[in-house]
Amino acid sequence: METNPFPIPRAPFHFSAALTMVLVAGLATAATAENRPSVEVIHPRRAPISLHLSTNATLAAFEEADLYAKVSGYLADVRVDIGDHVKAGQVLAVISDPELEKELAEAEAQLESKRKSLETARREIDHRKADLALQEITLKRQQTLAHDNWASLQARDEARGKADIARADLGVAVANQGLAAAQVDLAAATVAKTATILAYTRIMAPFDGVISRRLVNRGDLVQAATTNRTTPLFTIDRLDTIRVFCDVPERDVPHLHIGDVATVKPYGLDGERFVGKVTRFAFRLDPQTRNMRTEIDLPNADERLYPGMYAEVGFEMEPRPNAISVPQSAIGTEGTNHFVMVVKDDKIERVAVTTGMGDSGWVEVTKGLTEEALVAAVARTAPPTGSPVQATLAKIRERIRP
Repeated sequence: METNPFPIPRAPFHFSAALTMVLVAGLATAATAENRPSVEVIHPRRAPISLHLSTNATLAAFEEADLYAKVSGYLADVRVDIGDHVKAGQVLAVISDPELEKELAEAEAQLESKRKSLETARREIDHRKADLALQEITLKRQQTLAHDNWASLQARDEARGKADIARADLGVAVANQGLAAAQVDLAAATVAKTATILAYTRIMAPFDGVISRRLVNRGDLVQAATTNRTTPLFTIDRLDTIRVFCDVPERDVPHLHIGDVATVKPYGLDGERFVGKVTRFAFRLDPQTRNMRTEIDLPNADERLYPGMYAEVGFEMEPRPNAISVPQSAIGTEGTNHFVMVVKDDKIERVAVTTGMGDSGWVEVTKGLTEEALVAAVARTAPPTGSPVQATLAKIRERIRP
């Protein structure tokens, strides 16, 4: 057997102890990582959040008026019908009342007569003033003549008497003028009253709006409205602004404020939404329902919203513009305390938190979390505290506003 004249020495092949430990540790770590449970986590988000309330509502005209007759008579003219747009002061119908027209003519004649009587009384005053002036001059002359013995004392006394009579006549004339002036005022008031009543024969629109009801025709006899049982002639609605009436439950009343955003979705408009604000509320609760009447005003220049519509209203109350929030599923509850499960250093930990309001499946966290935390998306399925885990970012469902 031939031998290799140049034998190659075979050195013993082995790992060093240190390298062996590293390899073993790496394999163990890889095996451990593969065995750790995967936990879906999310980062808390900063976003607007608010309390939401959804309730039913009814739409109504901003103003609605039933127009009645104040005087009786036959309708001589009806100038509008339902659906007609009218302006404030526009004549809608005319009632014929010949008797009242004659009363006005009589009152005007009486006024003219009283004015002439007043003018006569004024001229009488001028006459009496002139006569008094003459009598006073005559008295002075008689006094001078009597002093110089050129006239008798009787003539002087007669002149004094005539002056006194003239002064009294002037007083009577002044009183008669006052009486005549009062009679003129009374006659003028009678004319104004009759003219005012006669003006009621013209039924006029109190504001810009739309005729929603017409209950009379030309030639109908209408009676002056004296009781609530009287039938109106017309109903007019103001539609440039619509009132939305709804009732807020007692539990939500403390959170409601003037100016809160309200979204109105009428059922008859294929889900179209109209955004407004809380305009007013009653400041009292109905003792039977424990609800508070609340109103939202909506502009309606295009008149697409009609009184009587039924709608769904969503309120946004107590808004927080920059709140930290997590999904509802991430919040755990133990008694009255709340907590979340977070992943820190590849281990699951339990962190106590303070929660605020909820909004569309999300909950505000007011204390205990930062935006950098890795929060288990579902608290109830998270492993026990201290367990090694693998964190996997979950896809977050966006908030869906009601």
